[in-house]
Amino acid sequence: MRKALLFLVVLLAGCGAEVRTAAPPTSSTASTSDKLAPADFQARWWTWATQPSTTNPVTDTSGRFCMRDQPVEVWLLAGAIGGAPVERQCRVPADKPLLVPAVNLAGSAAECEAFMKNARGEVLVDGATQPLTKVSGTPFTYEARAGNPYRRPVGRVDAVGCGLYAWVGSPGSGEHEVQIRGTAAGVTVDVKYTLIIGAD
Repeated sequence: MRKALLFLVVLLAGCGAEVRTAAPPTSSTASTSDKLAPADFQARWWTWATQPSTTNPVTDTSGRFCMRDQPVEVWLLAGAIGGAPVERQCRVPADKPLLVPAVNLAGSAAECEAFMKNARGEVLVDGATQPLTKVSGTPFTYEARAGNPYRRPVGRVDAVGCGLYAWVGSPGSGEHEVQIRGTAAGVTVDVKYTLIIGAD
């Protein structure tokens, strides 16, 4: 059985505070945006997230690689690996919707089922909580690059994906803060983005 790839993102609300849980997310088996169904957007996100370790947007601790290989339809944000808080600054073209996973996984159907049982999260843009869409186990295929930090084989990888995702319309030109809070499978990761919109 393949080792699952976990990306969990969480920002705790104060020292020693418990993770706040947003309202229950809606379920999705069809489309969660005007353009992309769950299999499509997960394929784009995981392809983007399995870039080489030296330029990977998930292992990036400053945001300097956030612009690499972004898809056309949407702008992707990422969690982080490990337990240390991460703050990133990212320049984003104007009028791009954002896709933000609070917690997500690419693995097997059984792993997704176990993962989603206790998955919790929320995404905030300038302090406002965004609706989350719950994606249950969905088969999809992504492209892994050589040197990716998860030791995935190079080329096409078949997986089952799941998670809690926020679709966010472009916040508008200027500076905006995105906080991502989540927990699943006993793992938490802290991430905060400062986005500079219209800086293309």
